[in-house]
Amino acid sequence: MHVTMNHPEAEVLTRAQAAARLGLSPKTLKRYASEGRGPRYCRTGDVRGRVMYRVSDIAEWLEQRRVERSR
Repeated sequence: MHVTMNHPEAEVLTRAQAAARLGLSPKTLKRYASEGRGPRYCRTGDVRGRVMYRVSDIAEWLEQRRVERSR
């Protein structure tokens, strides 16, 4: 499932798609979420709802981890 709405920031990915984009396994991304150290995510419903990641949240999470090269 890859959903695109009118705005790029509204583009959402499943956990498996988000993990693939980050080069992680879905299990690792799930663990990051449970530890509160992964990208923000949304649930489609109650606590058992499907987990979805906005592309903009993934980009923000990566930017926060950006390391500048030292000279």
